[in-house]
Amino acid sequence: MHSAYRHGLLVHDTDEELIEGTRAFVARGLDSGGEVLVHGSRDRVALLREALGTGPRLAYGFDDELYQAPMRTLFSYQRTLAERSEPTNLWVTGTVPLGLDATQQAAWLRYESAVDDALGTYPFAALCTYDTRRRPASVIAGALATHRTVNVDLTDRDNPQYVEPGAFLAAPLAQRPEAPATQACAATIIHDFEHLSAGRDLVKVGAYRHSAVSPQTIEQFRVAVNEVTSNGLLHGRAPVRVSLWTDVGSLTCLVEDSGPGLVDPMAGYRHPDGASSMGLWVARQLVDDLVIGSSPSGGCSVLLTVTEQPL
Repeated sequence: MHSAYRHGLLVHDTDEELIEGTRAFVARGLDSGGEVLVHGSRDRVALLREALGTGPRLAYGFDDELYQAPMRTLFSYQRTLAERSEPTNLWVTGTVPLGLDATQQAAWLRYESAVDDALGTYPFAALCTYDTRRRPASVIAGALATHRTVNVDLTDRDNPQYVEPGAFLAAPLAQRPEAPATQACAATIIHDFEHLSAGRDLVKVGAYRHSAVSPQTIEQFRVAVNEVTSNGLLHGRAPVRVSLWTDVGSLTCLVEDSGPGLVDPMAGYRHPDGASSMGLWVARQLVDDLVIGSSPSGGCSVLLTVTEQPL
């Protein structure tokens, strides 16, 4: 972890608690010489802007623009931090969006857990605010499991309920996605690198034939599946099985190699250092979700999903 890294939680049940907690966090960020971003819903940003005012190095943002999908949001922060020419501290505070259903909400909770792996090596400080009036108890419990510190009386304290990311992913709160129980619409076996195109072709044909997902999303999904399949051949063991399920607005692919299955479930979140493999890191940025586990045969399995709302 970077010495300046922080990922804290403020659970509040009044606007006054939110304002005072945010004010103290913003003040620490500005005093440190860092850049501060306050984000939230449009009504929440209006409330905080009125209370905090404006100034140099203080910016406001709207969740419907900044937090459209968990993985896109996470890697957008990572690229911003990794590509900075000067190591300026970035301080961010706001409410992570509430998912439209249990599946989306679980994805945002997994995002909160993955922040430590993806951003922990940077000068990044976050205070995530959760309103008990707007968030169900299950969401508050998930927030408590995914933040290293909790803010009490404007002071950050170690959180005894915190769960390390790899362990959280295996916990019920994470609601890890699983491959559909129905038969795949298409599947293929890949034995070597010369036949990688079979996996790409399977995704392309199946997606265009059985879904209404946009061409751009299909192409990104093909690249992600190709990267994961290559990774299975390189770091696992052949053969690699690629299975595809499609729906009108979604694509799901399961890639299973025949290796020992000892892959870190958090692999591919940290920015490559030049010596590490980039395949999983690239793939995570091209899909809505990517979950690493073990296949029934003992090899490594990677489940990739994308979903598009129909126009």
